[in-house]
Amino acid sequence: MTPDTLHPLVARLTTALGYPYLDSEEEAAATLPAGDSLLFLPAHGKAHMETPDIAVVLPELVGALGASATMSGAVAGPAYEKQLREQLGGIALPAIVVLRGGRPLGSLSRMRDWDEFLERLSAVLARPAASH
Repeated sequence: MTPDTLHPLVARLTTALGYPYLDSEEEAAATLPAGDSLLFLPAHGKAHMETPDIAVVLPELVGALGASATMSGAVAGPAYEKQLREQLGGIALPAIVVLRGGRPLGSLSRMRDWDEFLERLSAVLARPAASH
């Protein structure tokens, strides 16, 4: 699956907003800024009714959560989505994974209301990064 075969609202993230489409953790580490990023796992290969909703709200979350710091957004390709699902214990899709310096810090699955998105993602962003 390529960015042009994604749901139009997910594809918009990469085409109109310039979010990178990432296929691996190495690509994320090399492409994303050193700070925090919200990586969208859109449930490749399985149409999910919440995917377009999260695609619409993601740029707003990046703006709201990154108001005082640099934050970016990105979309995971199928291989990276699979890798992260395994790494994060089989999280439900669609999901948003918080990355710090290209490494997963935590995640939030499925569509939420605005306040819950902000509360839960802020809690993940407040965590210290794991040392590797």
